[in-house]
Amino acid sequence: MLKRFSGHQRAAHFIGSISGLMLMITGLPLMFPKQLKWLLDALGGSEVTMFLHRVFAIILIFSFAYFALYFVLERAVRGRGDSNIKNFGFSWSFIREIFGGAARDILWTFKLVKERPRFGKYDWVMVADIYGMPALAFVQIITGTIMWFPRDFMWIVSVIFGVPENPALFFIARTIHAGVSFFLVMAIIAHTTILHFTPGRFPVDMSIFSGLMSKIRAKYEHQNWIDIAEEVKVEKTEKRANPACYVLGAIIIGEIVLLAYIPFIMYEEWFAGLRIGDSYLASIALGFAELLLIYYIVLSVVSIIRGVAKSV
Repeated sequence: MLKRFSGHQRAAHFIGSISGLMLMITGLPLMFPKQLKWLLDALGGSEVTMFLHRVFAIILIFSFAYFALYFVLERAVRGRGDSNIKNFGFSWSFIREIFGGAARDILWTFKLVKERPRFGKYDWVMVADIYGMPALAFVQIITGTIMWFPRDFMWIVSVIFGVPENPALFFIARTIHAGVSFFLVMAIIAHTTILHFTPGRFPVDMSIFSGLMSKIRAKYEHQNWIDIAEEVKVEKTEKRANPACYVLGAIIIGEIVLLAYIPFIMYEEWFAGLRIGDSYLASIALGFAELLLIYYIVLSVVSIIRGVAKSV
């Protein structure tokens, strides 16, 4: 087995993913109270749900700060190590490698080229996650803070720019927050399906929880990383393809299509924000999304316990 993630990386990922999932679970009922009234009631009503939403927002900020500090200090002390991310991603050779690899990988997926490109520790999809998710989360943190402290924000803007306080800034922040949140729900469902529910990994990819990856898998997915990866003597657990992953994958693809339909039927209620009219399909899609997010949390908790036990 090869050591893929350190204890700090696994801890930051676990804290960040659980808090992020809980933000989605608590945020969707606040955004769509009519379609998700059952969950809003189960959580204790809108006030309790909002309180929980803000608690998990603080935890998410902590997880990002924790990982950012670890990332910078590790690079300063140990250098790049076995990572293929050069100069924090600000390297033309790294950018060419990632974008070129992405183009060749897509061509290979559609059988337009014969050979799959060789990747280092992180392929183009992982790099997109590493930089894309924090960037979107940062937008959410800023807009969420504005919504939490609207008067303070408007006062700061008026002092810095010398303009009158404008309540429209709050509504702009809220619309951005809601739109990005909805996109993140679809992105997380797609991300989790691709990562965990594919043949050979179903029902969960343990590498992010145990920090380990088999050499056989690494030879197929991360050829340029094998020679510099640290090898660890741990008993390997074999996984066989489970037909259930194809069924679940097809269901989730349908779920993502239904979720993608929802923005087309949204409308703006001035003070209430984005809302949906009476739609049976929207209610099903939102309800199933919430159940998936709850399932991901249970899966993550069970997997981190197994992963820690395996790596000790």
